[in-house]
This record gives sequence, C-alpha cells and structure tokens, in this order.
Amino acid sequence: MKIGIFGGTFDPPHMGHLILAEFVRDEMNLDYVWLAPALDPPHKLDRQKTPAHIRYQMVQLACGDDPHIRPSDIDLTHNRRPSYTIDLLDDVSSQNPEHHFSLIIGSDSVLEFTTWKDWRQILEKYEVIALYRPDFDPKDANPFVLEHIKFVRNPLIELSSSEIRRRIKEGRSVRFMVPAPVLDFIRENNLYHGGNPF
Repeated sequence: MKIGIFGGTFDPPHMGHLILAEFVRDEMNLDYVWLAPALDPPHKLDRQKTPAHIRYQMVQLACGDDPHIRPSDIDLTHNRRPSYTIDLLDDVSSQNPEHHFSLIIGSDSVLEFTTWKDWRQILEKYEVIALYRPDFDPKDANPFVLEHIKFVRNPLIELSSSEIRRRIKEGRSVRFMVPAPVLDFIRENNLYHGGNPF
C-alpha cells in the first residue's frame, strides 16, 4: 500500500484540506492519504491550539466514510516529544513495513525544510511530495531539497484555518468552507468564539 501522510494542525480541518488530499492521492497514485493532526508541532509551540483530541475528532468527522482519505492519530500517540517528522516517519514505517509512506507538505515547508531535524535523512529515506503554489519561488529553496522533492501543481484554494477561526469569532458564515459535520461540531462545542470552551 502507498500511503501519503498529510500532517497539520487542522484547527479546524476544512474543505481545502480534503480537496488537496484527494488531488495528491490521485496525481501520485496513492492508495490512501492519512490526515494526521499534530500534537505539538515544534514550529508552532508558541501558538494556542484547540486540544489535540478535539482536532482529531474534527478530522474524523471531515473524513467521514471516505474510502481513501482517512484520519490518523499517529502523531497524537507518538511516544517521542517534541514530535519530529523524521522520528514519526521512522516509527510508523518500522511498525508497518508492508506499506510505503510518503510525506505531503506545502510549498512553504519546502523553504523551511533545512530547519527540520535530520532533514537530509528525510529526503534520502522517504518520498516527499510538495503542493506547488504560484507564489512559490524555487530560487528561495535549498537546491538539495529541490532535487529530492516531487512537486504537484495543485488547485489553488484560498482557504485557511486561521481565516475560518476569524470568521467564526466574528459571527460570519463558514458554510461550505468546512464539511457540514465539522461545522455542526464547532457549533455544538462553541469553538473559536474567543472564550475557553474546554
């Protein structure tokens, strides 16, 4: 099985995440894409996040019964903290030797890739797929990184979790921006309204 791991904060997961996951799955001939919420992304430790188990519930709702895009708690149950990508990939690969794992990242991560722990090892051991955006300038990226990454020209979707959180806080509509079950969950749990619902 060929499985793409699409990590992120997913706070909340939105339609753009699902569209991109399916686009990459189809373009790269993957069997599955796992949406894997991050527990404590090392580059976002200073940002307040919705608790991980709540974000994972939303990812489960977003995926629903889709046969190819599945929720994954691999980072939430990972026993190394902080959780680095190389450790996560090594652990999930050793636990599932029958599968071939690819890492799916955004083009912004391509520019930051040399700041990741053991970044050369990631590129040498795993397939890394990057979502190409029109504003990405290859001149700003490390040449070794560029040589070892496969780019997919994805549909440009101007949706972001931060924009969705802002709109909810302002009482504006996010209908059709997030899957309906996720929107129901956000409303039922009073998420993103500025208070602390937990």
